[in-house]
Amino acid sequence: MKNVFSLPILYLCFTSLALGYQHRGAGGEKPNFIFIYSDDQRYDALGANENPVINTPELDLLARQGIQFTNANVVFALCSPSRAAFLTGRYGSSNGVLELGSDLKPGEKTIAQYLKEEGYLTGMSGKWHIGKKPSETGFDFSVFFTGNGDYFNRLIYDEGKAITPEIHCDQYCASRSVDFLKAAAASDKPFFLFHNTQLPHMNGDLIWDAKEKTKAQYRLENMPVANSRLDDLADKPEYLQTVRNLTQARSYGYPNADSIKCHTRDYYAVITEMDHFLSELFESIETLCLRDNTYIFFMSDNGWMLGEHGFTSKVLPYRPSTHVPFFVLGPELAPGVNQELVLNIDMAPTILELAGIDIPPSIHGRSLVPILRGERNDWRDGFVYEGLGTYGGAKPNLAFITNRYRYIETYNDSLLNTINHIELYDQQKDPDEIDNLAKNHKFKPVIQNAQQKIRAHKLLNN
Repeated sequence: MKNVFSLPILYLCFTSLALGYQHRGAGGEKPNFIFIYSDDQRYDALGANENPVINTPELDLLARQGIQFTNANVVFALCSPSRAAFLTGRYGSSNGVLELGSDLKPGEKTIAQYLKEEGYLTGMSGKWHIGKKPSETGFDFSVFFTGNGDYFNRLIYDEGKAITPEIHCDQYCASRSVDFLKAAAASDKPFFLFHNTQLPHMNGDLIWDAKEKTKAQYRLENMPVANSRLDDLADKPEYLQTVRNLTQARSYGYPNADSIKCHTRDYYAVITEMDHFLSELFESIETLCLRDNTYIFFMSDNGWMLGEHGFTSKVLPYRPSTHVPFFVLGPELAPGVNQELVLNIDMAPTILELAGIDIPPSIHGRSLVPILRGERNDWRDGFVYEGLGTYGGAKPNLAFITNRYRYIETYNDSLLNTINHIELYDQQKDPDEIDNLAKNHKFKPVIQNAQQKIRAHKLLNN
């Protein structure tokens, strides 16, 4: 992919116009939207996010042409809840999705349904992990696989037909996303594409099964190892001593540094393959001349722990789990870096405003449009993280997270009435979240403010 249109690209643009593709200028009709959701990609698993080791050339090129957000988070770090949060712009406690594969509550409305009502063609491709089918949530076109599984010979529902293509599921779905873009470009309608990768999620055997030649791009001695890998968890909730994040990590050989390096190499390798599969989609955006009136978003559904506190996986309310890569580029957006605290629930209202659609008051997220346009705007000083599912034996928790502090309340049960443990971390002085400051009276005002925010959040559904 190139930074600017080359002569061959310009020729293809004019050819596509001659064949009937409708090219909408930035000052013309409604904009198009492409939202790409990767799976289990932590913030620093991207070259553009100052990782000198990982190889992600396609994503890096695109990121540097857009606005890169250094402080993007998800409101619950788990596949299904994160997808529901994006689709609705609402917390899982409100939209009903707190577990893997659970379904949206009756009456929940998705971004696809809002856009479809305004004349948009809507398509989704890739991983789907909520109860309703894509066609039941506003998508005209859908090529999807459910939950987790093998990379190859994956059962995919392609426009209602069950198939098992031999090629990698991400490669297949990228090609089908291109087919959707071609059909959309040939129509007289604006479009919305929701593209979801399987990678870097592990396969059905819980391994990152990259090709050997991809792994060979990485040297084990260059792989990072978490500073907190030997954390004894003494100041953290007792349940963490037996949670799946720890027991599964030990089955991988954690906290041994060499085991973590091998695992990180495999993780980086599948991200490199994901980057390659996405290149077909990125190239089609150029050849179909869609850049002038298309907003492209890239985000991950949650982070991933690679030995932090001895853990693997996600879900838990610590920074490597909640912090995700996010960038956006589009018409008249100047490239740059932004440090505001933004969330996956902000995506739906942002797209609605860019499409000229009123944002319903039921949506919990905030539109990023003022930030994207460089306007002065008071932004949030923190957000509540909802760790309310039961995945992996996690106890219910709510956290209030600001640029500086991360305050976590763990509860005895789902009633959220009895606090079992509290934690407070200074993320600037203690980025590894090891030193729990909750018992230090100096931080009482910080804790009281966080508790007030959490109490207010509990009233969302009352």
